[in-house]
Amino acid sequence: MKLLGKKQDFAFLAFVALFSVYQQGRGKLFSPFWDYKVYAYALDQFKRGANPYIPHGFPFVYPPIFLNLFSRVPFHWLYLAFVVASLIYLAYSIRHADFVVAGALGFLTGGAGVGGILTGNFAIFGHLLIIALFYAASQDGSPHSSQQSGGATAKYCALAFFIALFASIKIYFLTYAVVFFFIPKGMRYFFAVPLCVALATIAQLVLEPRLWTNFETLLRWQMLAQNDSGLVLFGILEQHVRALSTLEDILLYEAVVVALFVYAVNPLRGRRLMVAENASVPGRLFYILAFCLALNPRMKEYDIAPFFACCYVSLFQSSKEENRMDRVFFYAVPLAFIAAWIIVKFGHVYYALDVSWFIAVYFVFFVVSLRQRTLRVSARAGARHMNGDAAATG
Repeated sequence: MKLLGKKQDFAFLAFVALFSVYQQGRGKLFSPFWDYKVYAYALDQFKRGANPYIPHGFPFVYPPIFLNLFSRVPFHWLYLAFVVASLIYLAYSIRHADFVVAGALGFLTGGAGVGGILTGNFAIFGHLLIIALFYAASQDGSPHSSQQSGGATAKYCALAFFIALFASIKIYFLTYAVVFFFIPKGMRYFFAVPLCVALATIAQLVLEPRLWTNFETLLRWQMLAQNDSGLVLFGILEQHVRALSTLEDILLYEAVVVALFVYAVNPLRGRRLMVAENASVPGRLFYILAFCLALNPRMKEYDIAPFFACCYVSLFQSSKEENRMDRVFFYAVPLAFIAAWIIVKFGHVYYALDVSWFIAVYFVFFVVSLRQRTLRVSARAGARHMNGDAAATG
């Protein structure tokens, strides 16, 4: 990624990282990991036989499977091992990639990455692990790889396991199964993952009906009564408009996201092939990963950070060196968030950040969708041209 030069790019990245830390404020910096504390408190309540779904500070809004899986192990060590393993595998899988700066800049945009880590929510590390696994699997499955069968299959199985596990706890992780639709020989996992999640949900309904009812009640209260409904269109509508029902707000949000995706990829036509080094349509893997993240209507900082990272990587991979406008884009969005934060801080216009999240998520996804659409149409035109030449000479 070179706009002004390698040193200037890293200097800008360092500036965004420092500003992301600064804008969190002392309250968050000196009292971090509040979501982790919610996990620990709920598990303690569950082990003592008390109701973990009674609101206490930040309420516990995870299904009973979380309690049954992690109440029998030293949770703090398990959580630490999961975080460390996710970060190590992410670093290992992208160690030779040329998009690290673009991905890191997207991750830090709007302070989302720093804010997501400070929450202590496991979701941000789950996203990073799944994204790293998909990237590594796509490398093993590429035409230039010598490990096309064994390595890719092992990673697909690991992906299916982690997606099913995380989706059983946070249902929106199930959207990652969509990526299997675009990977060669991935259809078996595309169907297997939802089946596993459905079985886990049914088991909870049958074995823990009281806890499940308490979970649903508290989740609905947290999202609607407490306005904890996310930072994108669904959250804006739920918090500030209230003109439609919750279901209608969700359907409206999903319609916008799916329309952009269909416009860009047209998944019902063309080859279902997804590799990181796809010469005809570069950046498609990370674009579809961004789409899977965007399908979650209740996007929080720990979801938006990997979403922006995937969008930035997709755009970076599909950019040409001579296209300087793409490089400007990498700098404009983080700077726009910084400007919005300054307006809030000194102008006390508190809607500025809400509007920034709303505009930035859709603007970034629209730009990347537009690029994927252009590449897809260009690749198809090129293929038709080559087939016509072959027919003429044959």
